[in-house]
Amino acid sequence: MAKNLDVNIDTGSFLESFRPKMPLPAARGENAAAVKDSDEGRTDAVKEQRTEKRNAKQPSDPVEKEYMERFIRTSKTPARSGKMVYVRRDYHDRIMRILHVIGKGELSISGYIDHVLTQHFADYEEAIRKLYKKNYEDVY
Repeated sequence: MAKNLDVNIDTGSFLESFRPKMPLPAARGENAAAVKDSDEGRTDAVKEQRTEKRNAKQPSDPVEKEYMERFIRTSKTPARSGKMVYVRRDYHDRIMRILHVIGKGELSISGYIDHVLTQHFADYEEAIRKLYKKNYEDVY
């Protein structure tokens, strides 16, 4: 007797079963109106709690705000136009957690690394130039 190989699998739910459970991203843009409309039927206490949570997620510390502005923002360079690099596993895992939690999953790992390197080169430009000139040997 032949086996039935014609099986229908819902690929979306199959893939979701492997993904870790992450918190839902905060509502922004067009979705904010939908969230606001859904609040109409809620009690005042629930609305208050939701407002407090939104305000709590906004960085009040200047260092946190600076970090968000420098690194957790969309990248101008698409990932496919760059080059592949290897990052040690513990750094990769740490960056992915940062991007999922702080970046709400809206930033790619290549975009984040691009922002970090941009800041690194801006901070150490003078030292890099001096070391490069010091170590550069002309061919002729």
